[in-house]
Amino acid sequence: MNIGELTLLELKNDIVFQELFGNQRNSKITGYLLSLILGRDVNNVNLDLNKRMLGNRIDSKTGRLDIRVKFNDGEDCDIELQVSEYEYMDKRMLEYWSEMYTLKINSGDDYDVLKPCISILIANYKINKLSDIKEYHTVWNLRERKHPNKILTKDIELHILEIPKIRNTDIKKDELALWLKFIENPKNEEVENNMEESDCLKQAKEELAYLSSDPDFKRLVDARAGFLRDQNTFEVVGMKKGIEKGEKIKARKIAKKLLVKGMRIDEIVEITGLTKEEIEKLK
Repeated sequence: MNIGELTLLELKNDIVFQELFGNQRNSKITGYLLSLILGRDVNNVNLDLNKRMLGNRIDSKTGRLDIRVKFNDGEDCDIELQVSEYEYMDKRMLEYWSEMYTLKINSGDDYDVLKPCISILIANYKINKLSDIKEYHTVWNLRERKHPNKILTKDIELHILEIPKIRNTDIKKDELALWLKFIENPKNEEVENNMEESDCLKQAKEELAYLSSDPDFKRLVDARAGFLRDQNTFEVVGMKKGIEKGEKIKARKIAKKLLVKGMRIDEIVEITGLTKEEIEKLK
C-alpha cells in the first residue's frame, strides 16, 4: 500500500481515534502511547472492554466513544479525545474516573481490591482554566494544600494534554509531542521527518492507512460525520427558535405595560415590533 498517495482519515474523528487505539489488535500501539503519557512501563494491555462500549457509533449519544484500557496489575485507564471545547470537561473526567473505580469493588470485598484508575483527556483546544500554565501536559492528584509534595493516594490520577500548546515543542526531544502532532495531523511534515525514530508510530500510521482504505469503515465515518452535522443544525435551529420565542414573550410583556400606561397602539407597534393584531389581543 502506497501511503503517500492515500487520503488518510482524520484521527481527530472520534470513531477513527477509537478504532485505532481501542482495538485489541493495536494493543502494542496503545500501550506505547500510554507509557509516554504516564512516564512508566505499561504491560498486559487489554482493550476488549471497548467492544461493549461502542453502542451504535453513528448516532452515539449513549454509546461511548472514549477508550477504556486495562493494564499492568489491574490498573484502569480512560482516554478521551475532545475536539470541541466542552465547559464541564473536568467534571466528565471525574465521572469517568469514579465509574471505573466503583466498578472494581463489590459488596463484601475488601478495599485492597481497588487499584489505581487514570483518566486522560487529549484536548484539541486550550483549556481556559489552564491558560496560565505553559506546559501542554499536566498531571493532577489528590494533594495536601500546605504540603503539595504529599500525595494522599495514587488511585486517582488525571492527565490533560492540550494539543495547541505543542506548537513550539522540539519533537526530537519529546516523543509524546510527536505523537500528539501525529494525532493532530497524520501527514504533518515534521512528523513524517521524525517517524523513523518510532516503530510504534510507524505502525500506527500503517493502521490508519489500512482503515482509510476500508470502504465499509469509511462509510461508517461519513455517516457519523453526517449525523453530527444534522445534530448541530437541529441545535442551532432550536436555539434560534428559543431566542425568537423568548423575544416575543418579552415584547408582549412590554406591550401590556405600555397599554396600561395608555400609549397609542401605533407607538407600541413601533417600540415592540409586534403587529397591531397581536397588541389588540393583549387588551
